[in-house]
Amino acid sequence: MKNEEYGIGKVWMFLLLAGYISTLLSCSATSFLSKQGKLKPAHDCHVHIMSPTLIADWKAMGIPFSRPDHYYADIDSIIKNVGTSTIDLIAMAHVYTSEEFYQGSDGPEKLAKENDYVLSMAAIYPRKVRPFISVDPLRHDAIGELKRCYAVNNNIGLKMHNSASQIYLTVPAHVERVKSVFMAAAEMGIPVLMHFDNWHPKFGARDLNILVDSILAHAKPMVLTIPHFGTSGGFSQKTKDFLDGFIALRQQGKIPGKHKIYLDISAVALDKDSEGVTKLNDAEFAELKGYITKIGAQHIVFGTDYPLYTPFVYAEILRGRVGLKPRTVKQLMKPKG
Repeated sequence: MKNEEYGIGKVWMFLLLAGYISTLLSCSATSFLSKQGKLKPAHDCHVHIMSPTLIADWKAMGIPFSRPDHYYADIDSIIKNVGTSTIDLIAMAHVYTSEEFYQGSDGPEKLAKENDYVLSMAAIYPRKVRPFISVDPLRHDAIGELKRCYAVNNNIGLKMHNSASQIYLTVPAHVERVKSVFMAAAEMGIPVLMHFDNWHPKFGARDLNILVDSILAHAKPMVLTIPHFGTSGGFSQKTKDFLDGFIALRQQGKIPGKHKIYLDISAVALDKDSEGVTKLNDAEFAELKGYITKIGAQHIVFGTDYPLYTPFVYAEILRGRVGLKPRTVKQLMKPKG
C-alpha cells in the first residue's frame, strides 16, 4: 500500500524527526537550575539517543543539527544534560525499515546495529539506564530482534512507532503483526512504548478501540506507555479527541484492568513552535491542565523527548505555563510501572 493512500508523504519524517532536533534545541536548562531543589525530576521516561551512524545518515538527508554530535550520541553527555536519577533510553532503530528514510536492502541489519548501540550505551550505567530497543513489526523479524536483545539485557523495553512504520490498526494484517509482538513482550515482561498516532486522516477512536479489543484483551498483564498523549506532539484537537476516547474507555471499564497503562506527557506542553507543531497559547495550557486533572497524575508519566527538552526546563513549563501545583509535577515525575 502506498503512503499517498493515507495522505502522508515524506513531510512526516521532517515533522517527527527534524522538528525534534533543530529549532527547539535552543532551549537550555541553565535558567532553571536554581529550581532544582523544588522540582528535581527523578526519572525521565523518554530520552532519545542516536548512534554516530544514524546522525551521519540524517545529516546526509539534510536534517539540521544545532548542537555537536555528542549531545545526541554520547551517553555521558546525555546523562549530564538530562540530570535525572534514572532514564529510559529510547532507540530510533525503526527508521531503517522505513522507505521514507532508508532505501538500502540492509535495513534490518542496520536496525539491529542501532539497537546494539543503545544496548551498549545503557550497559555503561546499568542501574541508571533502561534501554528501549526499537522494532518495526511489519517489515522484519520483530519478535526475533526482541528476543535477541532480551538475551543481551533482560531489563529492556520495546519501542514501536506507528507513524514511522506506517502501522494502521484498521488493517487486519497489521493488527495480527502488532498483536504477536505485544504478546511476546508481555510473555517476557518487557514494557512497551508505542507511538500511537499514525497520521492517517481518519486516525482516532476506532484505532484506540482496536488496540483495546483486539490486542490488549489477549495479552498477558503488561506495562504500556503511549507517548505524547496519543499523538505526535503538541495539544491539537486530535490530541483532545484521543484523550476523550481514552478517558471514556477507562470510565466504561473497557480497558483491561490487568495492564498498567500510562500516558507520556513528553512533547505535549510546547512553549514554542516545533516544525509543523504549534506551541500552546494560554487558553490551551489551561485546557491541558484540565485534561491532566481528568486523567489523573497517577496515570501520567514524565518524559521530555530529549533532545527536545531537558527535564528541568520541561518541569518548569508544567509548573509555570500549564499551572500545575508542585506536588502534582512531583507526582508526574515519580517512576511508574
